[in-house]
Amino acid sequence: MEKFKKILKIIIYVIAVFTVLCSMFSLFRNAEIRYFKMLDFPRIQLFIISLICFAILIFTINKRNWYNYIILIGLLISITINSVFLINYTPLVASQVPLAKSPFDNNNQLHLLLANVKMSNKNAKSLINLISINDPDIILAMETDSWWNNKLKVLENTYPYFQLKTNEAVYGMSLYSKFPIKEMNIEYLNNKNVPSFQSTITLPSNKEIALHCLHPVPPSHFKDLPDNANQEENALKKIGKRVQNSKLPTVIAGDLNDVVWSYVDNLTNTKNLLFDVRAGRGFYNSFSARNIFMRWPLDHVFVTKEFQLKKIKRLSKIGSDHFPIYIELALID
Repeated sequence: MEKFKKILKIIIYVIAVFTVLCSMFSLFRNAEIRYFKMLDFPRIQLFIISLICFAILIFTINKRNWYNYIILIGLLISITINSVFLINYTPLVASQVPLAKSPFDNNNQLHLLLANVKMSNKNAKSLINLISINDPDIILAMETDSWWNNKLKVLENTYPYFQLKTNEAVYGMSLYSKFPIKEMNIEYLNNKNVPSFQSTITLPSNKEIALHCLHPVPPSHFKDLPDNANQEENALKKIGKRVQNSKLPTVIAGDLNDVVWSYVDNLTNTKNLLFDVRAGRGFYNSFSARNIFMRWPLDHVFVTKEFQLKKIKRLSKIGSDHFPIYIELALID
């Protein structure tokens, strides 16, 4: 029994030290080493593990040993580091996007559904059912290919305005809208295989908004795609410049392959122009739908100050590795 306790204590020490080091290295998330950036993703997990290890060790270790104090201090540092980022996604801080108060002007509302379908997923029925239940005004489907566009063709009667860009490099994108699309541009901000959409949407009130849909690559290497390691991700910064030069209320939506952690100003190179609808409300982890222990928010919506939030919710699984996200916005005069 004593031997088992000793082995268990060693395991906890190893986990604690590893967690502390990961938390500290995660502060270098903007370094040209993609592994440091990837440590920015599991902050929720690092926080929970640090908290558990601290609670166990504080009651079980021999506090007369100096190295035990070092480990406890390290765990406190780890808890603090991750708390600084995570607190922005809790009700402990003020929401960046105000909650819309009734009565609502139905003609100035926008209901948006985001879904990274995962190209290899062949369960289109689940997504179509969710669309039927939630009845969004605009649907953004990502990682679509010709098979998915064929299955989603049933949406065209209800969503007569649409733009499809298919490729076989995982980064296809499909946009369906009930509202007229005055302008629609397909752009390649960083790479010929990674499209983004820039649209002007006319609401029922005849007011116009700008909608930017994008799906930049993650901070890891993929064949024939831009690699975020050792280079700056410019897609969001290019969008940020357009927001600065635009007079229209703006929505940015997509799977950003980044956890953000209320890091919008730095990602877009803007200051107090774009706001995260999640901040001050919750994580709404959209990835991974397949592993409960590896979940973090990857699908995001940023808005300018003209918008308020009515509702945000994570929808049920559709066979993808992402959960769909549903958001209701109100445009305020």
